[in-house]
Amino acid sequence: MIRRILSAGPVWLLAVLLGITVYAGMQARHYAEALGASQARVARVEDRAAILLEHQRWQNRQIATMTEALGERDERLLRDGELLDLVRQAARNLERDDAKTADWAGQPSPAAVRQWLRDLRTGAGHGAGGDGAGGAELPGSPAAGPDAAGDAQP
Repeated sequence: MIRRILSAGPVWLLAVLLGITVYAGMQARHYAEALGASQARVARVEDRAAILLEHQRWQNRQIATMTEALGERDERLLRDGELLDLVRQAARNLERDDAKTADWAGQPSPAAVRQWLRDLRTGAGHGAGGDGAGGAELPGSPAAGPDAAGDAQP
């Protein structure tokens, strides 16, 4: 009986080893597929991260450009404001010191000019290119000439 077991043993042992080998192969294939899927996900995530990083760099460049442009605009507005103040002061001085200019400045202005100045102060013109901003009335229209308050110039 022992002889029979020993003679059948290598066959059983070979079958068990073959079964273990097949099982290990299936496990290895499963782990390889899982590893491949994980590597593909990692590659996609890295690509997305690279795209997002490049987009962030682009946004930072845009922000820097806008900041620089706004800084230049603020400086230009400040210079223009100072220049406008100087021109206004020069006009006041000219009106005060020159009799002919003072006479001209003392005359009433046309209704259209006064309305335009009122619109400038209240912002009704909505800036350059807005409705009615910088527009001129036709010479024959009522707003173009002196109003009924006696703005007729001599």
